[in-house]
Amino acid sequence: MVKKVSKKASKKLEQEPQEATENAEKELTSVAASQSDESDESAADSDDDDIEGLSSGDEDENGSTHKIKKLDLKKKNQKSSSNKDSSSTEYSAIIYVSRLPHGFHEKELSKYFSQFGDLKEVRLARNKKSGNSRHYGFVEFANKDDARVAQETMNNYLIMGHLLQVRLLPKGSKIEKLYKYRKRAFQHTAVKKSADQLKEKAKAKHDERMRQLDKAGIQFTW
Repeated sequence: MVKKVSKKASKKLEQEPQEATENAEKELTSVAASQSDESDESAADSDDDDIEGLSSGDEDENGSTHKIKKLDLKKKNQKSSSNKDSSSTEYSAIIYVSRLPHGFHEKELSKYFSQFGDLKEVRLARNKKSGNSRHYGFVEFANKDDARVAQETMNNYLIMGHLLQVRLLPKGSKIEKLYKYRKRAFQHTAVKKSADQLKEKAKAKHDERMRQLDKAGIQFTW
């Protein structure tokens, strides 16, 4: 009898740890399932417009929450389009081009910038005396958008060893009244004084110089 009881007790002792491990595994699986459900619910809640979170200052003391608004892509696109429209209205159809290389004149400017759109006027700044280029000019387009594309494309563009600097002029600006060089025939200026008057003036200057030399003790003869 003692042997039978001891065998039954040993079987019960073996079954108890097995049941405990099975119960622990069941509890772990149930906890994992509940955590996955909670994470799914929190992810679904995060897709809403307002997201609740702990405030950085009162996280430990009060535990208060603040709301973070979700970005609306439609509004963002509308703002960007409105900014583009406002920028197009703020500028004119005239661009200022500087650092032009030697030999790049009106014809070259019109040919080069006509690839961006129709042109109204092309002006190159020139020296009034020599007529040489001052290496900057203005190009006026028929359309403002073409001027903006040309400015964005050609600014800091390397051409013939020169980095072009292109700027859009503000709205309402006009091309400067630049000097238009024209080859003119040489004209002799008329003499205002007669020959006798000029001789008398030269003689008076010579006499004054001779007197100054005499005062200095210098004897000068022709």
